[in-house]
This record gives sequence, structure tokens and C-alpha cells, in this order.
Amino acid sequence: MGSGAAAFSAAITARKQGASVIMLEKASSIGGTTIRSGGGYWTPNNRFQRERGIEDKKEDALRYMSRYSYPHLYNPKDFRLGIPQNAYELIEAMYDRASETVEFLAECGALSSIQEINWKGKPQVDYMDHLPENKGVRGRVLYAKNPQGMQSYGFELIRQLEDWAKANGIKIMTDHQVIHILQNDRKEVVGLEVVRGGKEIIRFRARRAAIFGSGGYSHNSELMLHFQRGPHFGGCSAPTNTGDFITMSVEIGAKIGNMAGAFRAESILENALAYPGGSNNVFYIPGDSVIEVNRYGKRIMDEKRNYTDRAMTHFVWDPQRAEWTNMLVFMIYDQRTAELWQGFPPYPLQSNALPSYIISGATLEELTRSLSQRLSVLAEHTGGFGLAPDFLENLKNTVTRFNEFAKNGRDEDFHRGDYTYDREWTTFPPTVPGAPWPPEGSRNYCMYPLSDHGPYYAVILGAGTLDTNGGPVIDRRAQVLDVRGNPIPGLYGAGNCIASPTANAYWGAGSTIGPAMTFGHIAGIHAAAEPIKTVQET
Repeated sequence: MGSGAAAFSAAITARKQGASVIMLEKASSIGGTTIRSGGGYWTPNNRFQRERGIEDKKEDALRYMSRYSYPHLYNPKDFRLGIPQNAYELIEAMYDRASETVEFLAECGALSSIQEINWKGKPQVDYMDHLPENKGVRGRVLYAKNPQGMQSYGFELIRQLEDWAKANGIKIMTDHQVIHILQNDRKEVVGLEVVRGGKEIIRFRARRAAIFGSGGYSHNSELMLHFQRGPHFGGCSAPTNTGDFITMSVEIGAKIGNMAGAFRAESILENALAYPGGSNNVFYIPGDSVIEVNRYGKRIMDEKRNYTDRAMTHFVWDPQRAEWTNMLVFMIYDQRTAELWQGFPPYPLQSNALPSYIISGATLEELTRSLSQRLSVLAEHTGGFGLAPDFLENLKNTVTRFNEFAKNGRDEDFHRGDYTYDREWTTFPPTVPGAPWPPEGSRNYCMYPLSDHGPYYAVILGAGTLDTNGGPVIDRRAQVLDVRGNPIPGLYGAGNCIASPTANAYWGAGSTIGPAMTFGHIAGIHAAAEPIKTVQET
């Protein structure tokens, strides 16, 4: 069920094991969230690393993954690093099977991969490269290689997988929404009840197993309200991701986990409100003369950190004011950054008119007035969220302080630019060819003083999701577990529809698709080996 990375990986693997495979896709087109994505897949200990002489030790990788995913439980002295047994086994399976998955897909001709090389000519680091458990390992992120031999995006990943599936007898059926999982009198999964074309209810027989790779619940407002840890505004997941597998699996007794979890990124508030099914995330804060401030006009983080962890800062609760202090934050930048990084989202090309979501002012005073007016217009969607009375005063002080940090090359508040990730991932050369950058004499090219003169610009950001990552709990074989922790015969899951092995961490680029493909592959192997089941239903 589904047609993103998890579903295709499962389908191709099962087909290669000799199983007959049908893919049922709820939407009218294939690809799920994967086709909208950057398309990277995090793959520890891959062959590209080995070819470069990069040693990616299992012990170190498991420590990094466990520390990042479960910081409150992590214990390096414990033989399972302090985390629950099933959580440890899932992380271990990720390390053991991720490279195997990529090589399997390559060997059968379904996917050609390439290692990402950054703008400095190096394999990429992970998102928490500075944690002592990480050991500075590079090169874990891979992408689909297009016919021209270049790194490509999610659409190319899906194109290659789809081509193989169609050429090898996998039937892909769109506009087929699964609504119930059918079991026999032994509680084995034997089929699915499906709505075809939005009208007709039909049934499909599952002779051996059913595998779900059907996405999270980002577009289910009720589940988002009751399970997520704070207010969210849009994201980039497929509009059909409404948590269907959660409902269906609970009906047959599945254990649910990580329901407050998500892969996150900040979103452009006004785009999210206008186009809730669109892709409106801000993955990077481009440029150097740019900061983010909250409603009090104060910086709250290193703006060059990764998108998931930046979005987590929006969930700060103030017990005295009874407010989500950082529910909305304001990306403030000057004309220099607007010009040098033009065309890199969310900045428009300078030849184009300003999009409506960009607020401008000739001075910081004017920018503040315009921001306040815009928030008043949006008040019905934000609980009346507005700027604090001392916003302007604090903003001026914040800019002055940041500018001193930029001149001295040291961010004393949030250490922006201290980390390899900041310097190689989220700070990158201008989009304008030949622009003089880094500036001569720069001590820290992740920062540059905001101009003393306008115009200044602002974008209102809220927390969004790439997709949620909670749902039925699986084991290391990708089998869905019941409430007592036993496998439900014939039911498997992978991707964002399950309780993710990553928990709330984003280990590195591709930490959504990497586990999705890996556990899809594992599911395909075990599902194809299931015995044929009788059809009596309960």
C-alpha cells in the first residue's frame, strides 16, 4: 500500500523473491511524499564510503543513532546503550541492512545511486556531526543517479523504481484507497477492503502478506491536534497522507508508538495557510546577513542548524504567559542577502516582484509596523499571535549584538558557524555567479553584519512537517506488532506510516527515505516468505 520509497522498495524486493505483487495507491498519481522530496537516502557503511577509504564502524554508528534518537535514555555503558530492546534492534537493523538494500536495488537494475559531494568537494557530514558519538563520519547520504550521471531528486528515484516495477510484472493501481485490513479466524491478514475511484468498495486477496508504506498523518487535522507536541502549519507531505494505516491497524489490535513524532521543517506560514497541501517548507536559511527572532525580537537558535531540529524550537511553552513563545518566528534579512542568494527559496529572483509572504520595510521601525499589521490580518489562524510591545527595541539590540558576533567571527549565544555542518551544509556560496564571497577577511563566513540601512525583509515561519513518523510499531523484520508485542501474521510496515526507528532524530540527509527503503526491503523479504493463508475471515 502506497507508492513512495518504502512501498516500491518492498514491492521490488518481494517480486525478486518470486511473489506476485500489486501496489495500491490512494492518490491519482504515484510517488507519495518521496516524489516531492530531495530524494536522498541515509545509508551507513555504504560502498561509496568504503571505496573512499571511509570507515563507518557499527559500534560508533549505533552510538550516534541511539544518542540522537533517545538522548534522555542513552547510556554508553549499557549493552543496548540504554534504549528499549526493540528500539535498539531497529537501529541495529538499519545499520546492518541499509547498504544491503541499496546494493540489492542496484544489482537488480532498479536503482542507480551516487554519493553526494558538497560544494567543498567532500562527502557530506551528518546533521549532528559534532556529537562525540558521531566520530565525524562522512558520506552516508546517497541519491538517485540520473541518466546523465548526476545527482537527482525524489522524482528520479521514483522514476527508476517505477520503471523497474512496471517492466517486471508489478501492477500499480492508483485511486485505490485501502480502508480495512481483513483477517481470517486465526487473526492472519488475508486481504484488504478498498475504495476504488472514490466510489466502489472491492476486496483484494493477500495470499501471503500485506505491506503498508502509506505515509504519515500530516494532513489529518484531528490527529495533528491531539498527538503532535505543538502547533504546526503545513509541510511537504503528499496531501493524501491522513494516517489511514493508524486507524486500520488499531482496529485489528496493533501497538502504536511515536505518535508525537515527525520529520520536521519550518514552513512559510502564509503559504501553508493558503495552500495546505502544497510544499512550503524552508529547509535552509540561506545567506549570512540573516537571523531568526521570536515575538520578543530575540534570536532563539543557531539559524544554520538542520531543518528538523530548528522546527523543534517552535514548541517552547511559557508557563507564566501560557503561550507558545516561538510558535511563529521571523526570518529577518537585508538587501545584500536578498541579492546574493536570490532564487534560493524563500528568496525570489531580484527580477521578480516580491511574493506576498515577504514583508519589507525601509527601516527596522517600518518593518516592525508591517509585521504587526500582517499578524493582525492572520490573527484568526494563529490565536491572535502578535509582536510583544518591546519587539522593536529588542530587535535593534539583537541586530547590534549579532553584527558584533559577525565582525568578531564568534557567535557567543548559539555558536553559529562553529560546526562543520553549519559551514558545509547550510552555508553555501551565493547563487549569483562570481559574487565576492566569502568576504575578504571574514572570520566566520556563516555570519555577516546586517546592513545599517534598509530595506529589510521578513518571512513569518511556523513549524511544519516533512511528514509525521508515528504509527504501528514494527520489529526488526518489519512485522507489525500487536498490543502485547507479538507479530500480527501477514502484516508489515515501513516508512512514515509506522513508528519510526529514528524517533525524533534526523540522523543525516535522507533520514526519511533511507529507513523507508531499508525496512521496505526487509518487509519484502519476509512477506514473500510467508506461507499462503486460508481465506476464512472474521
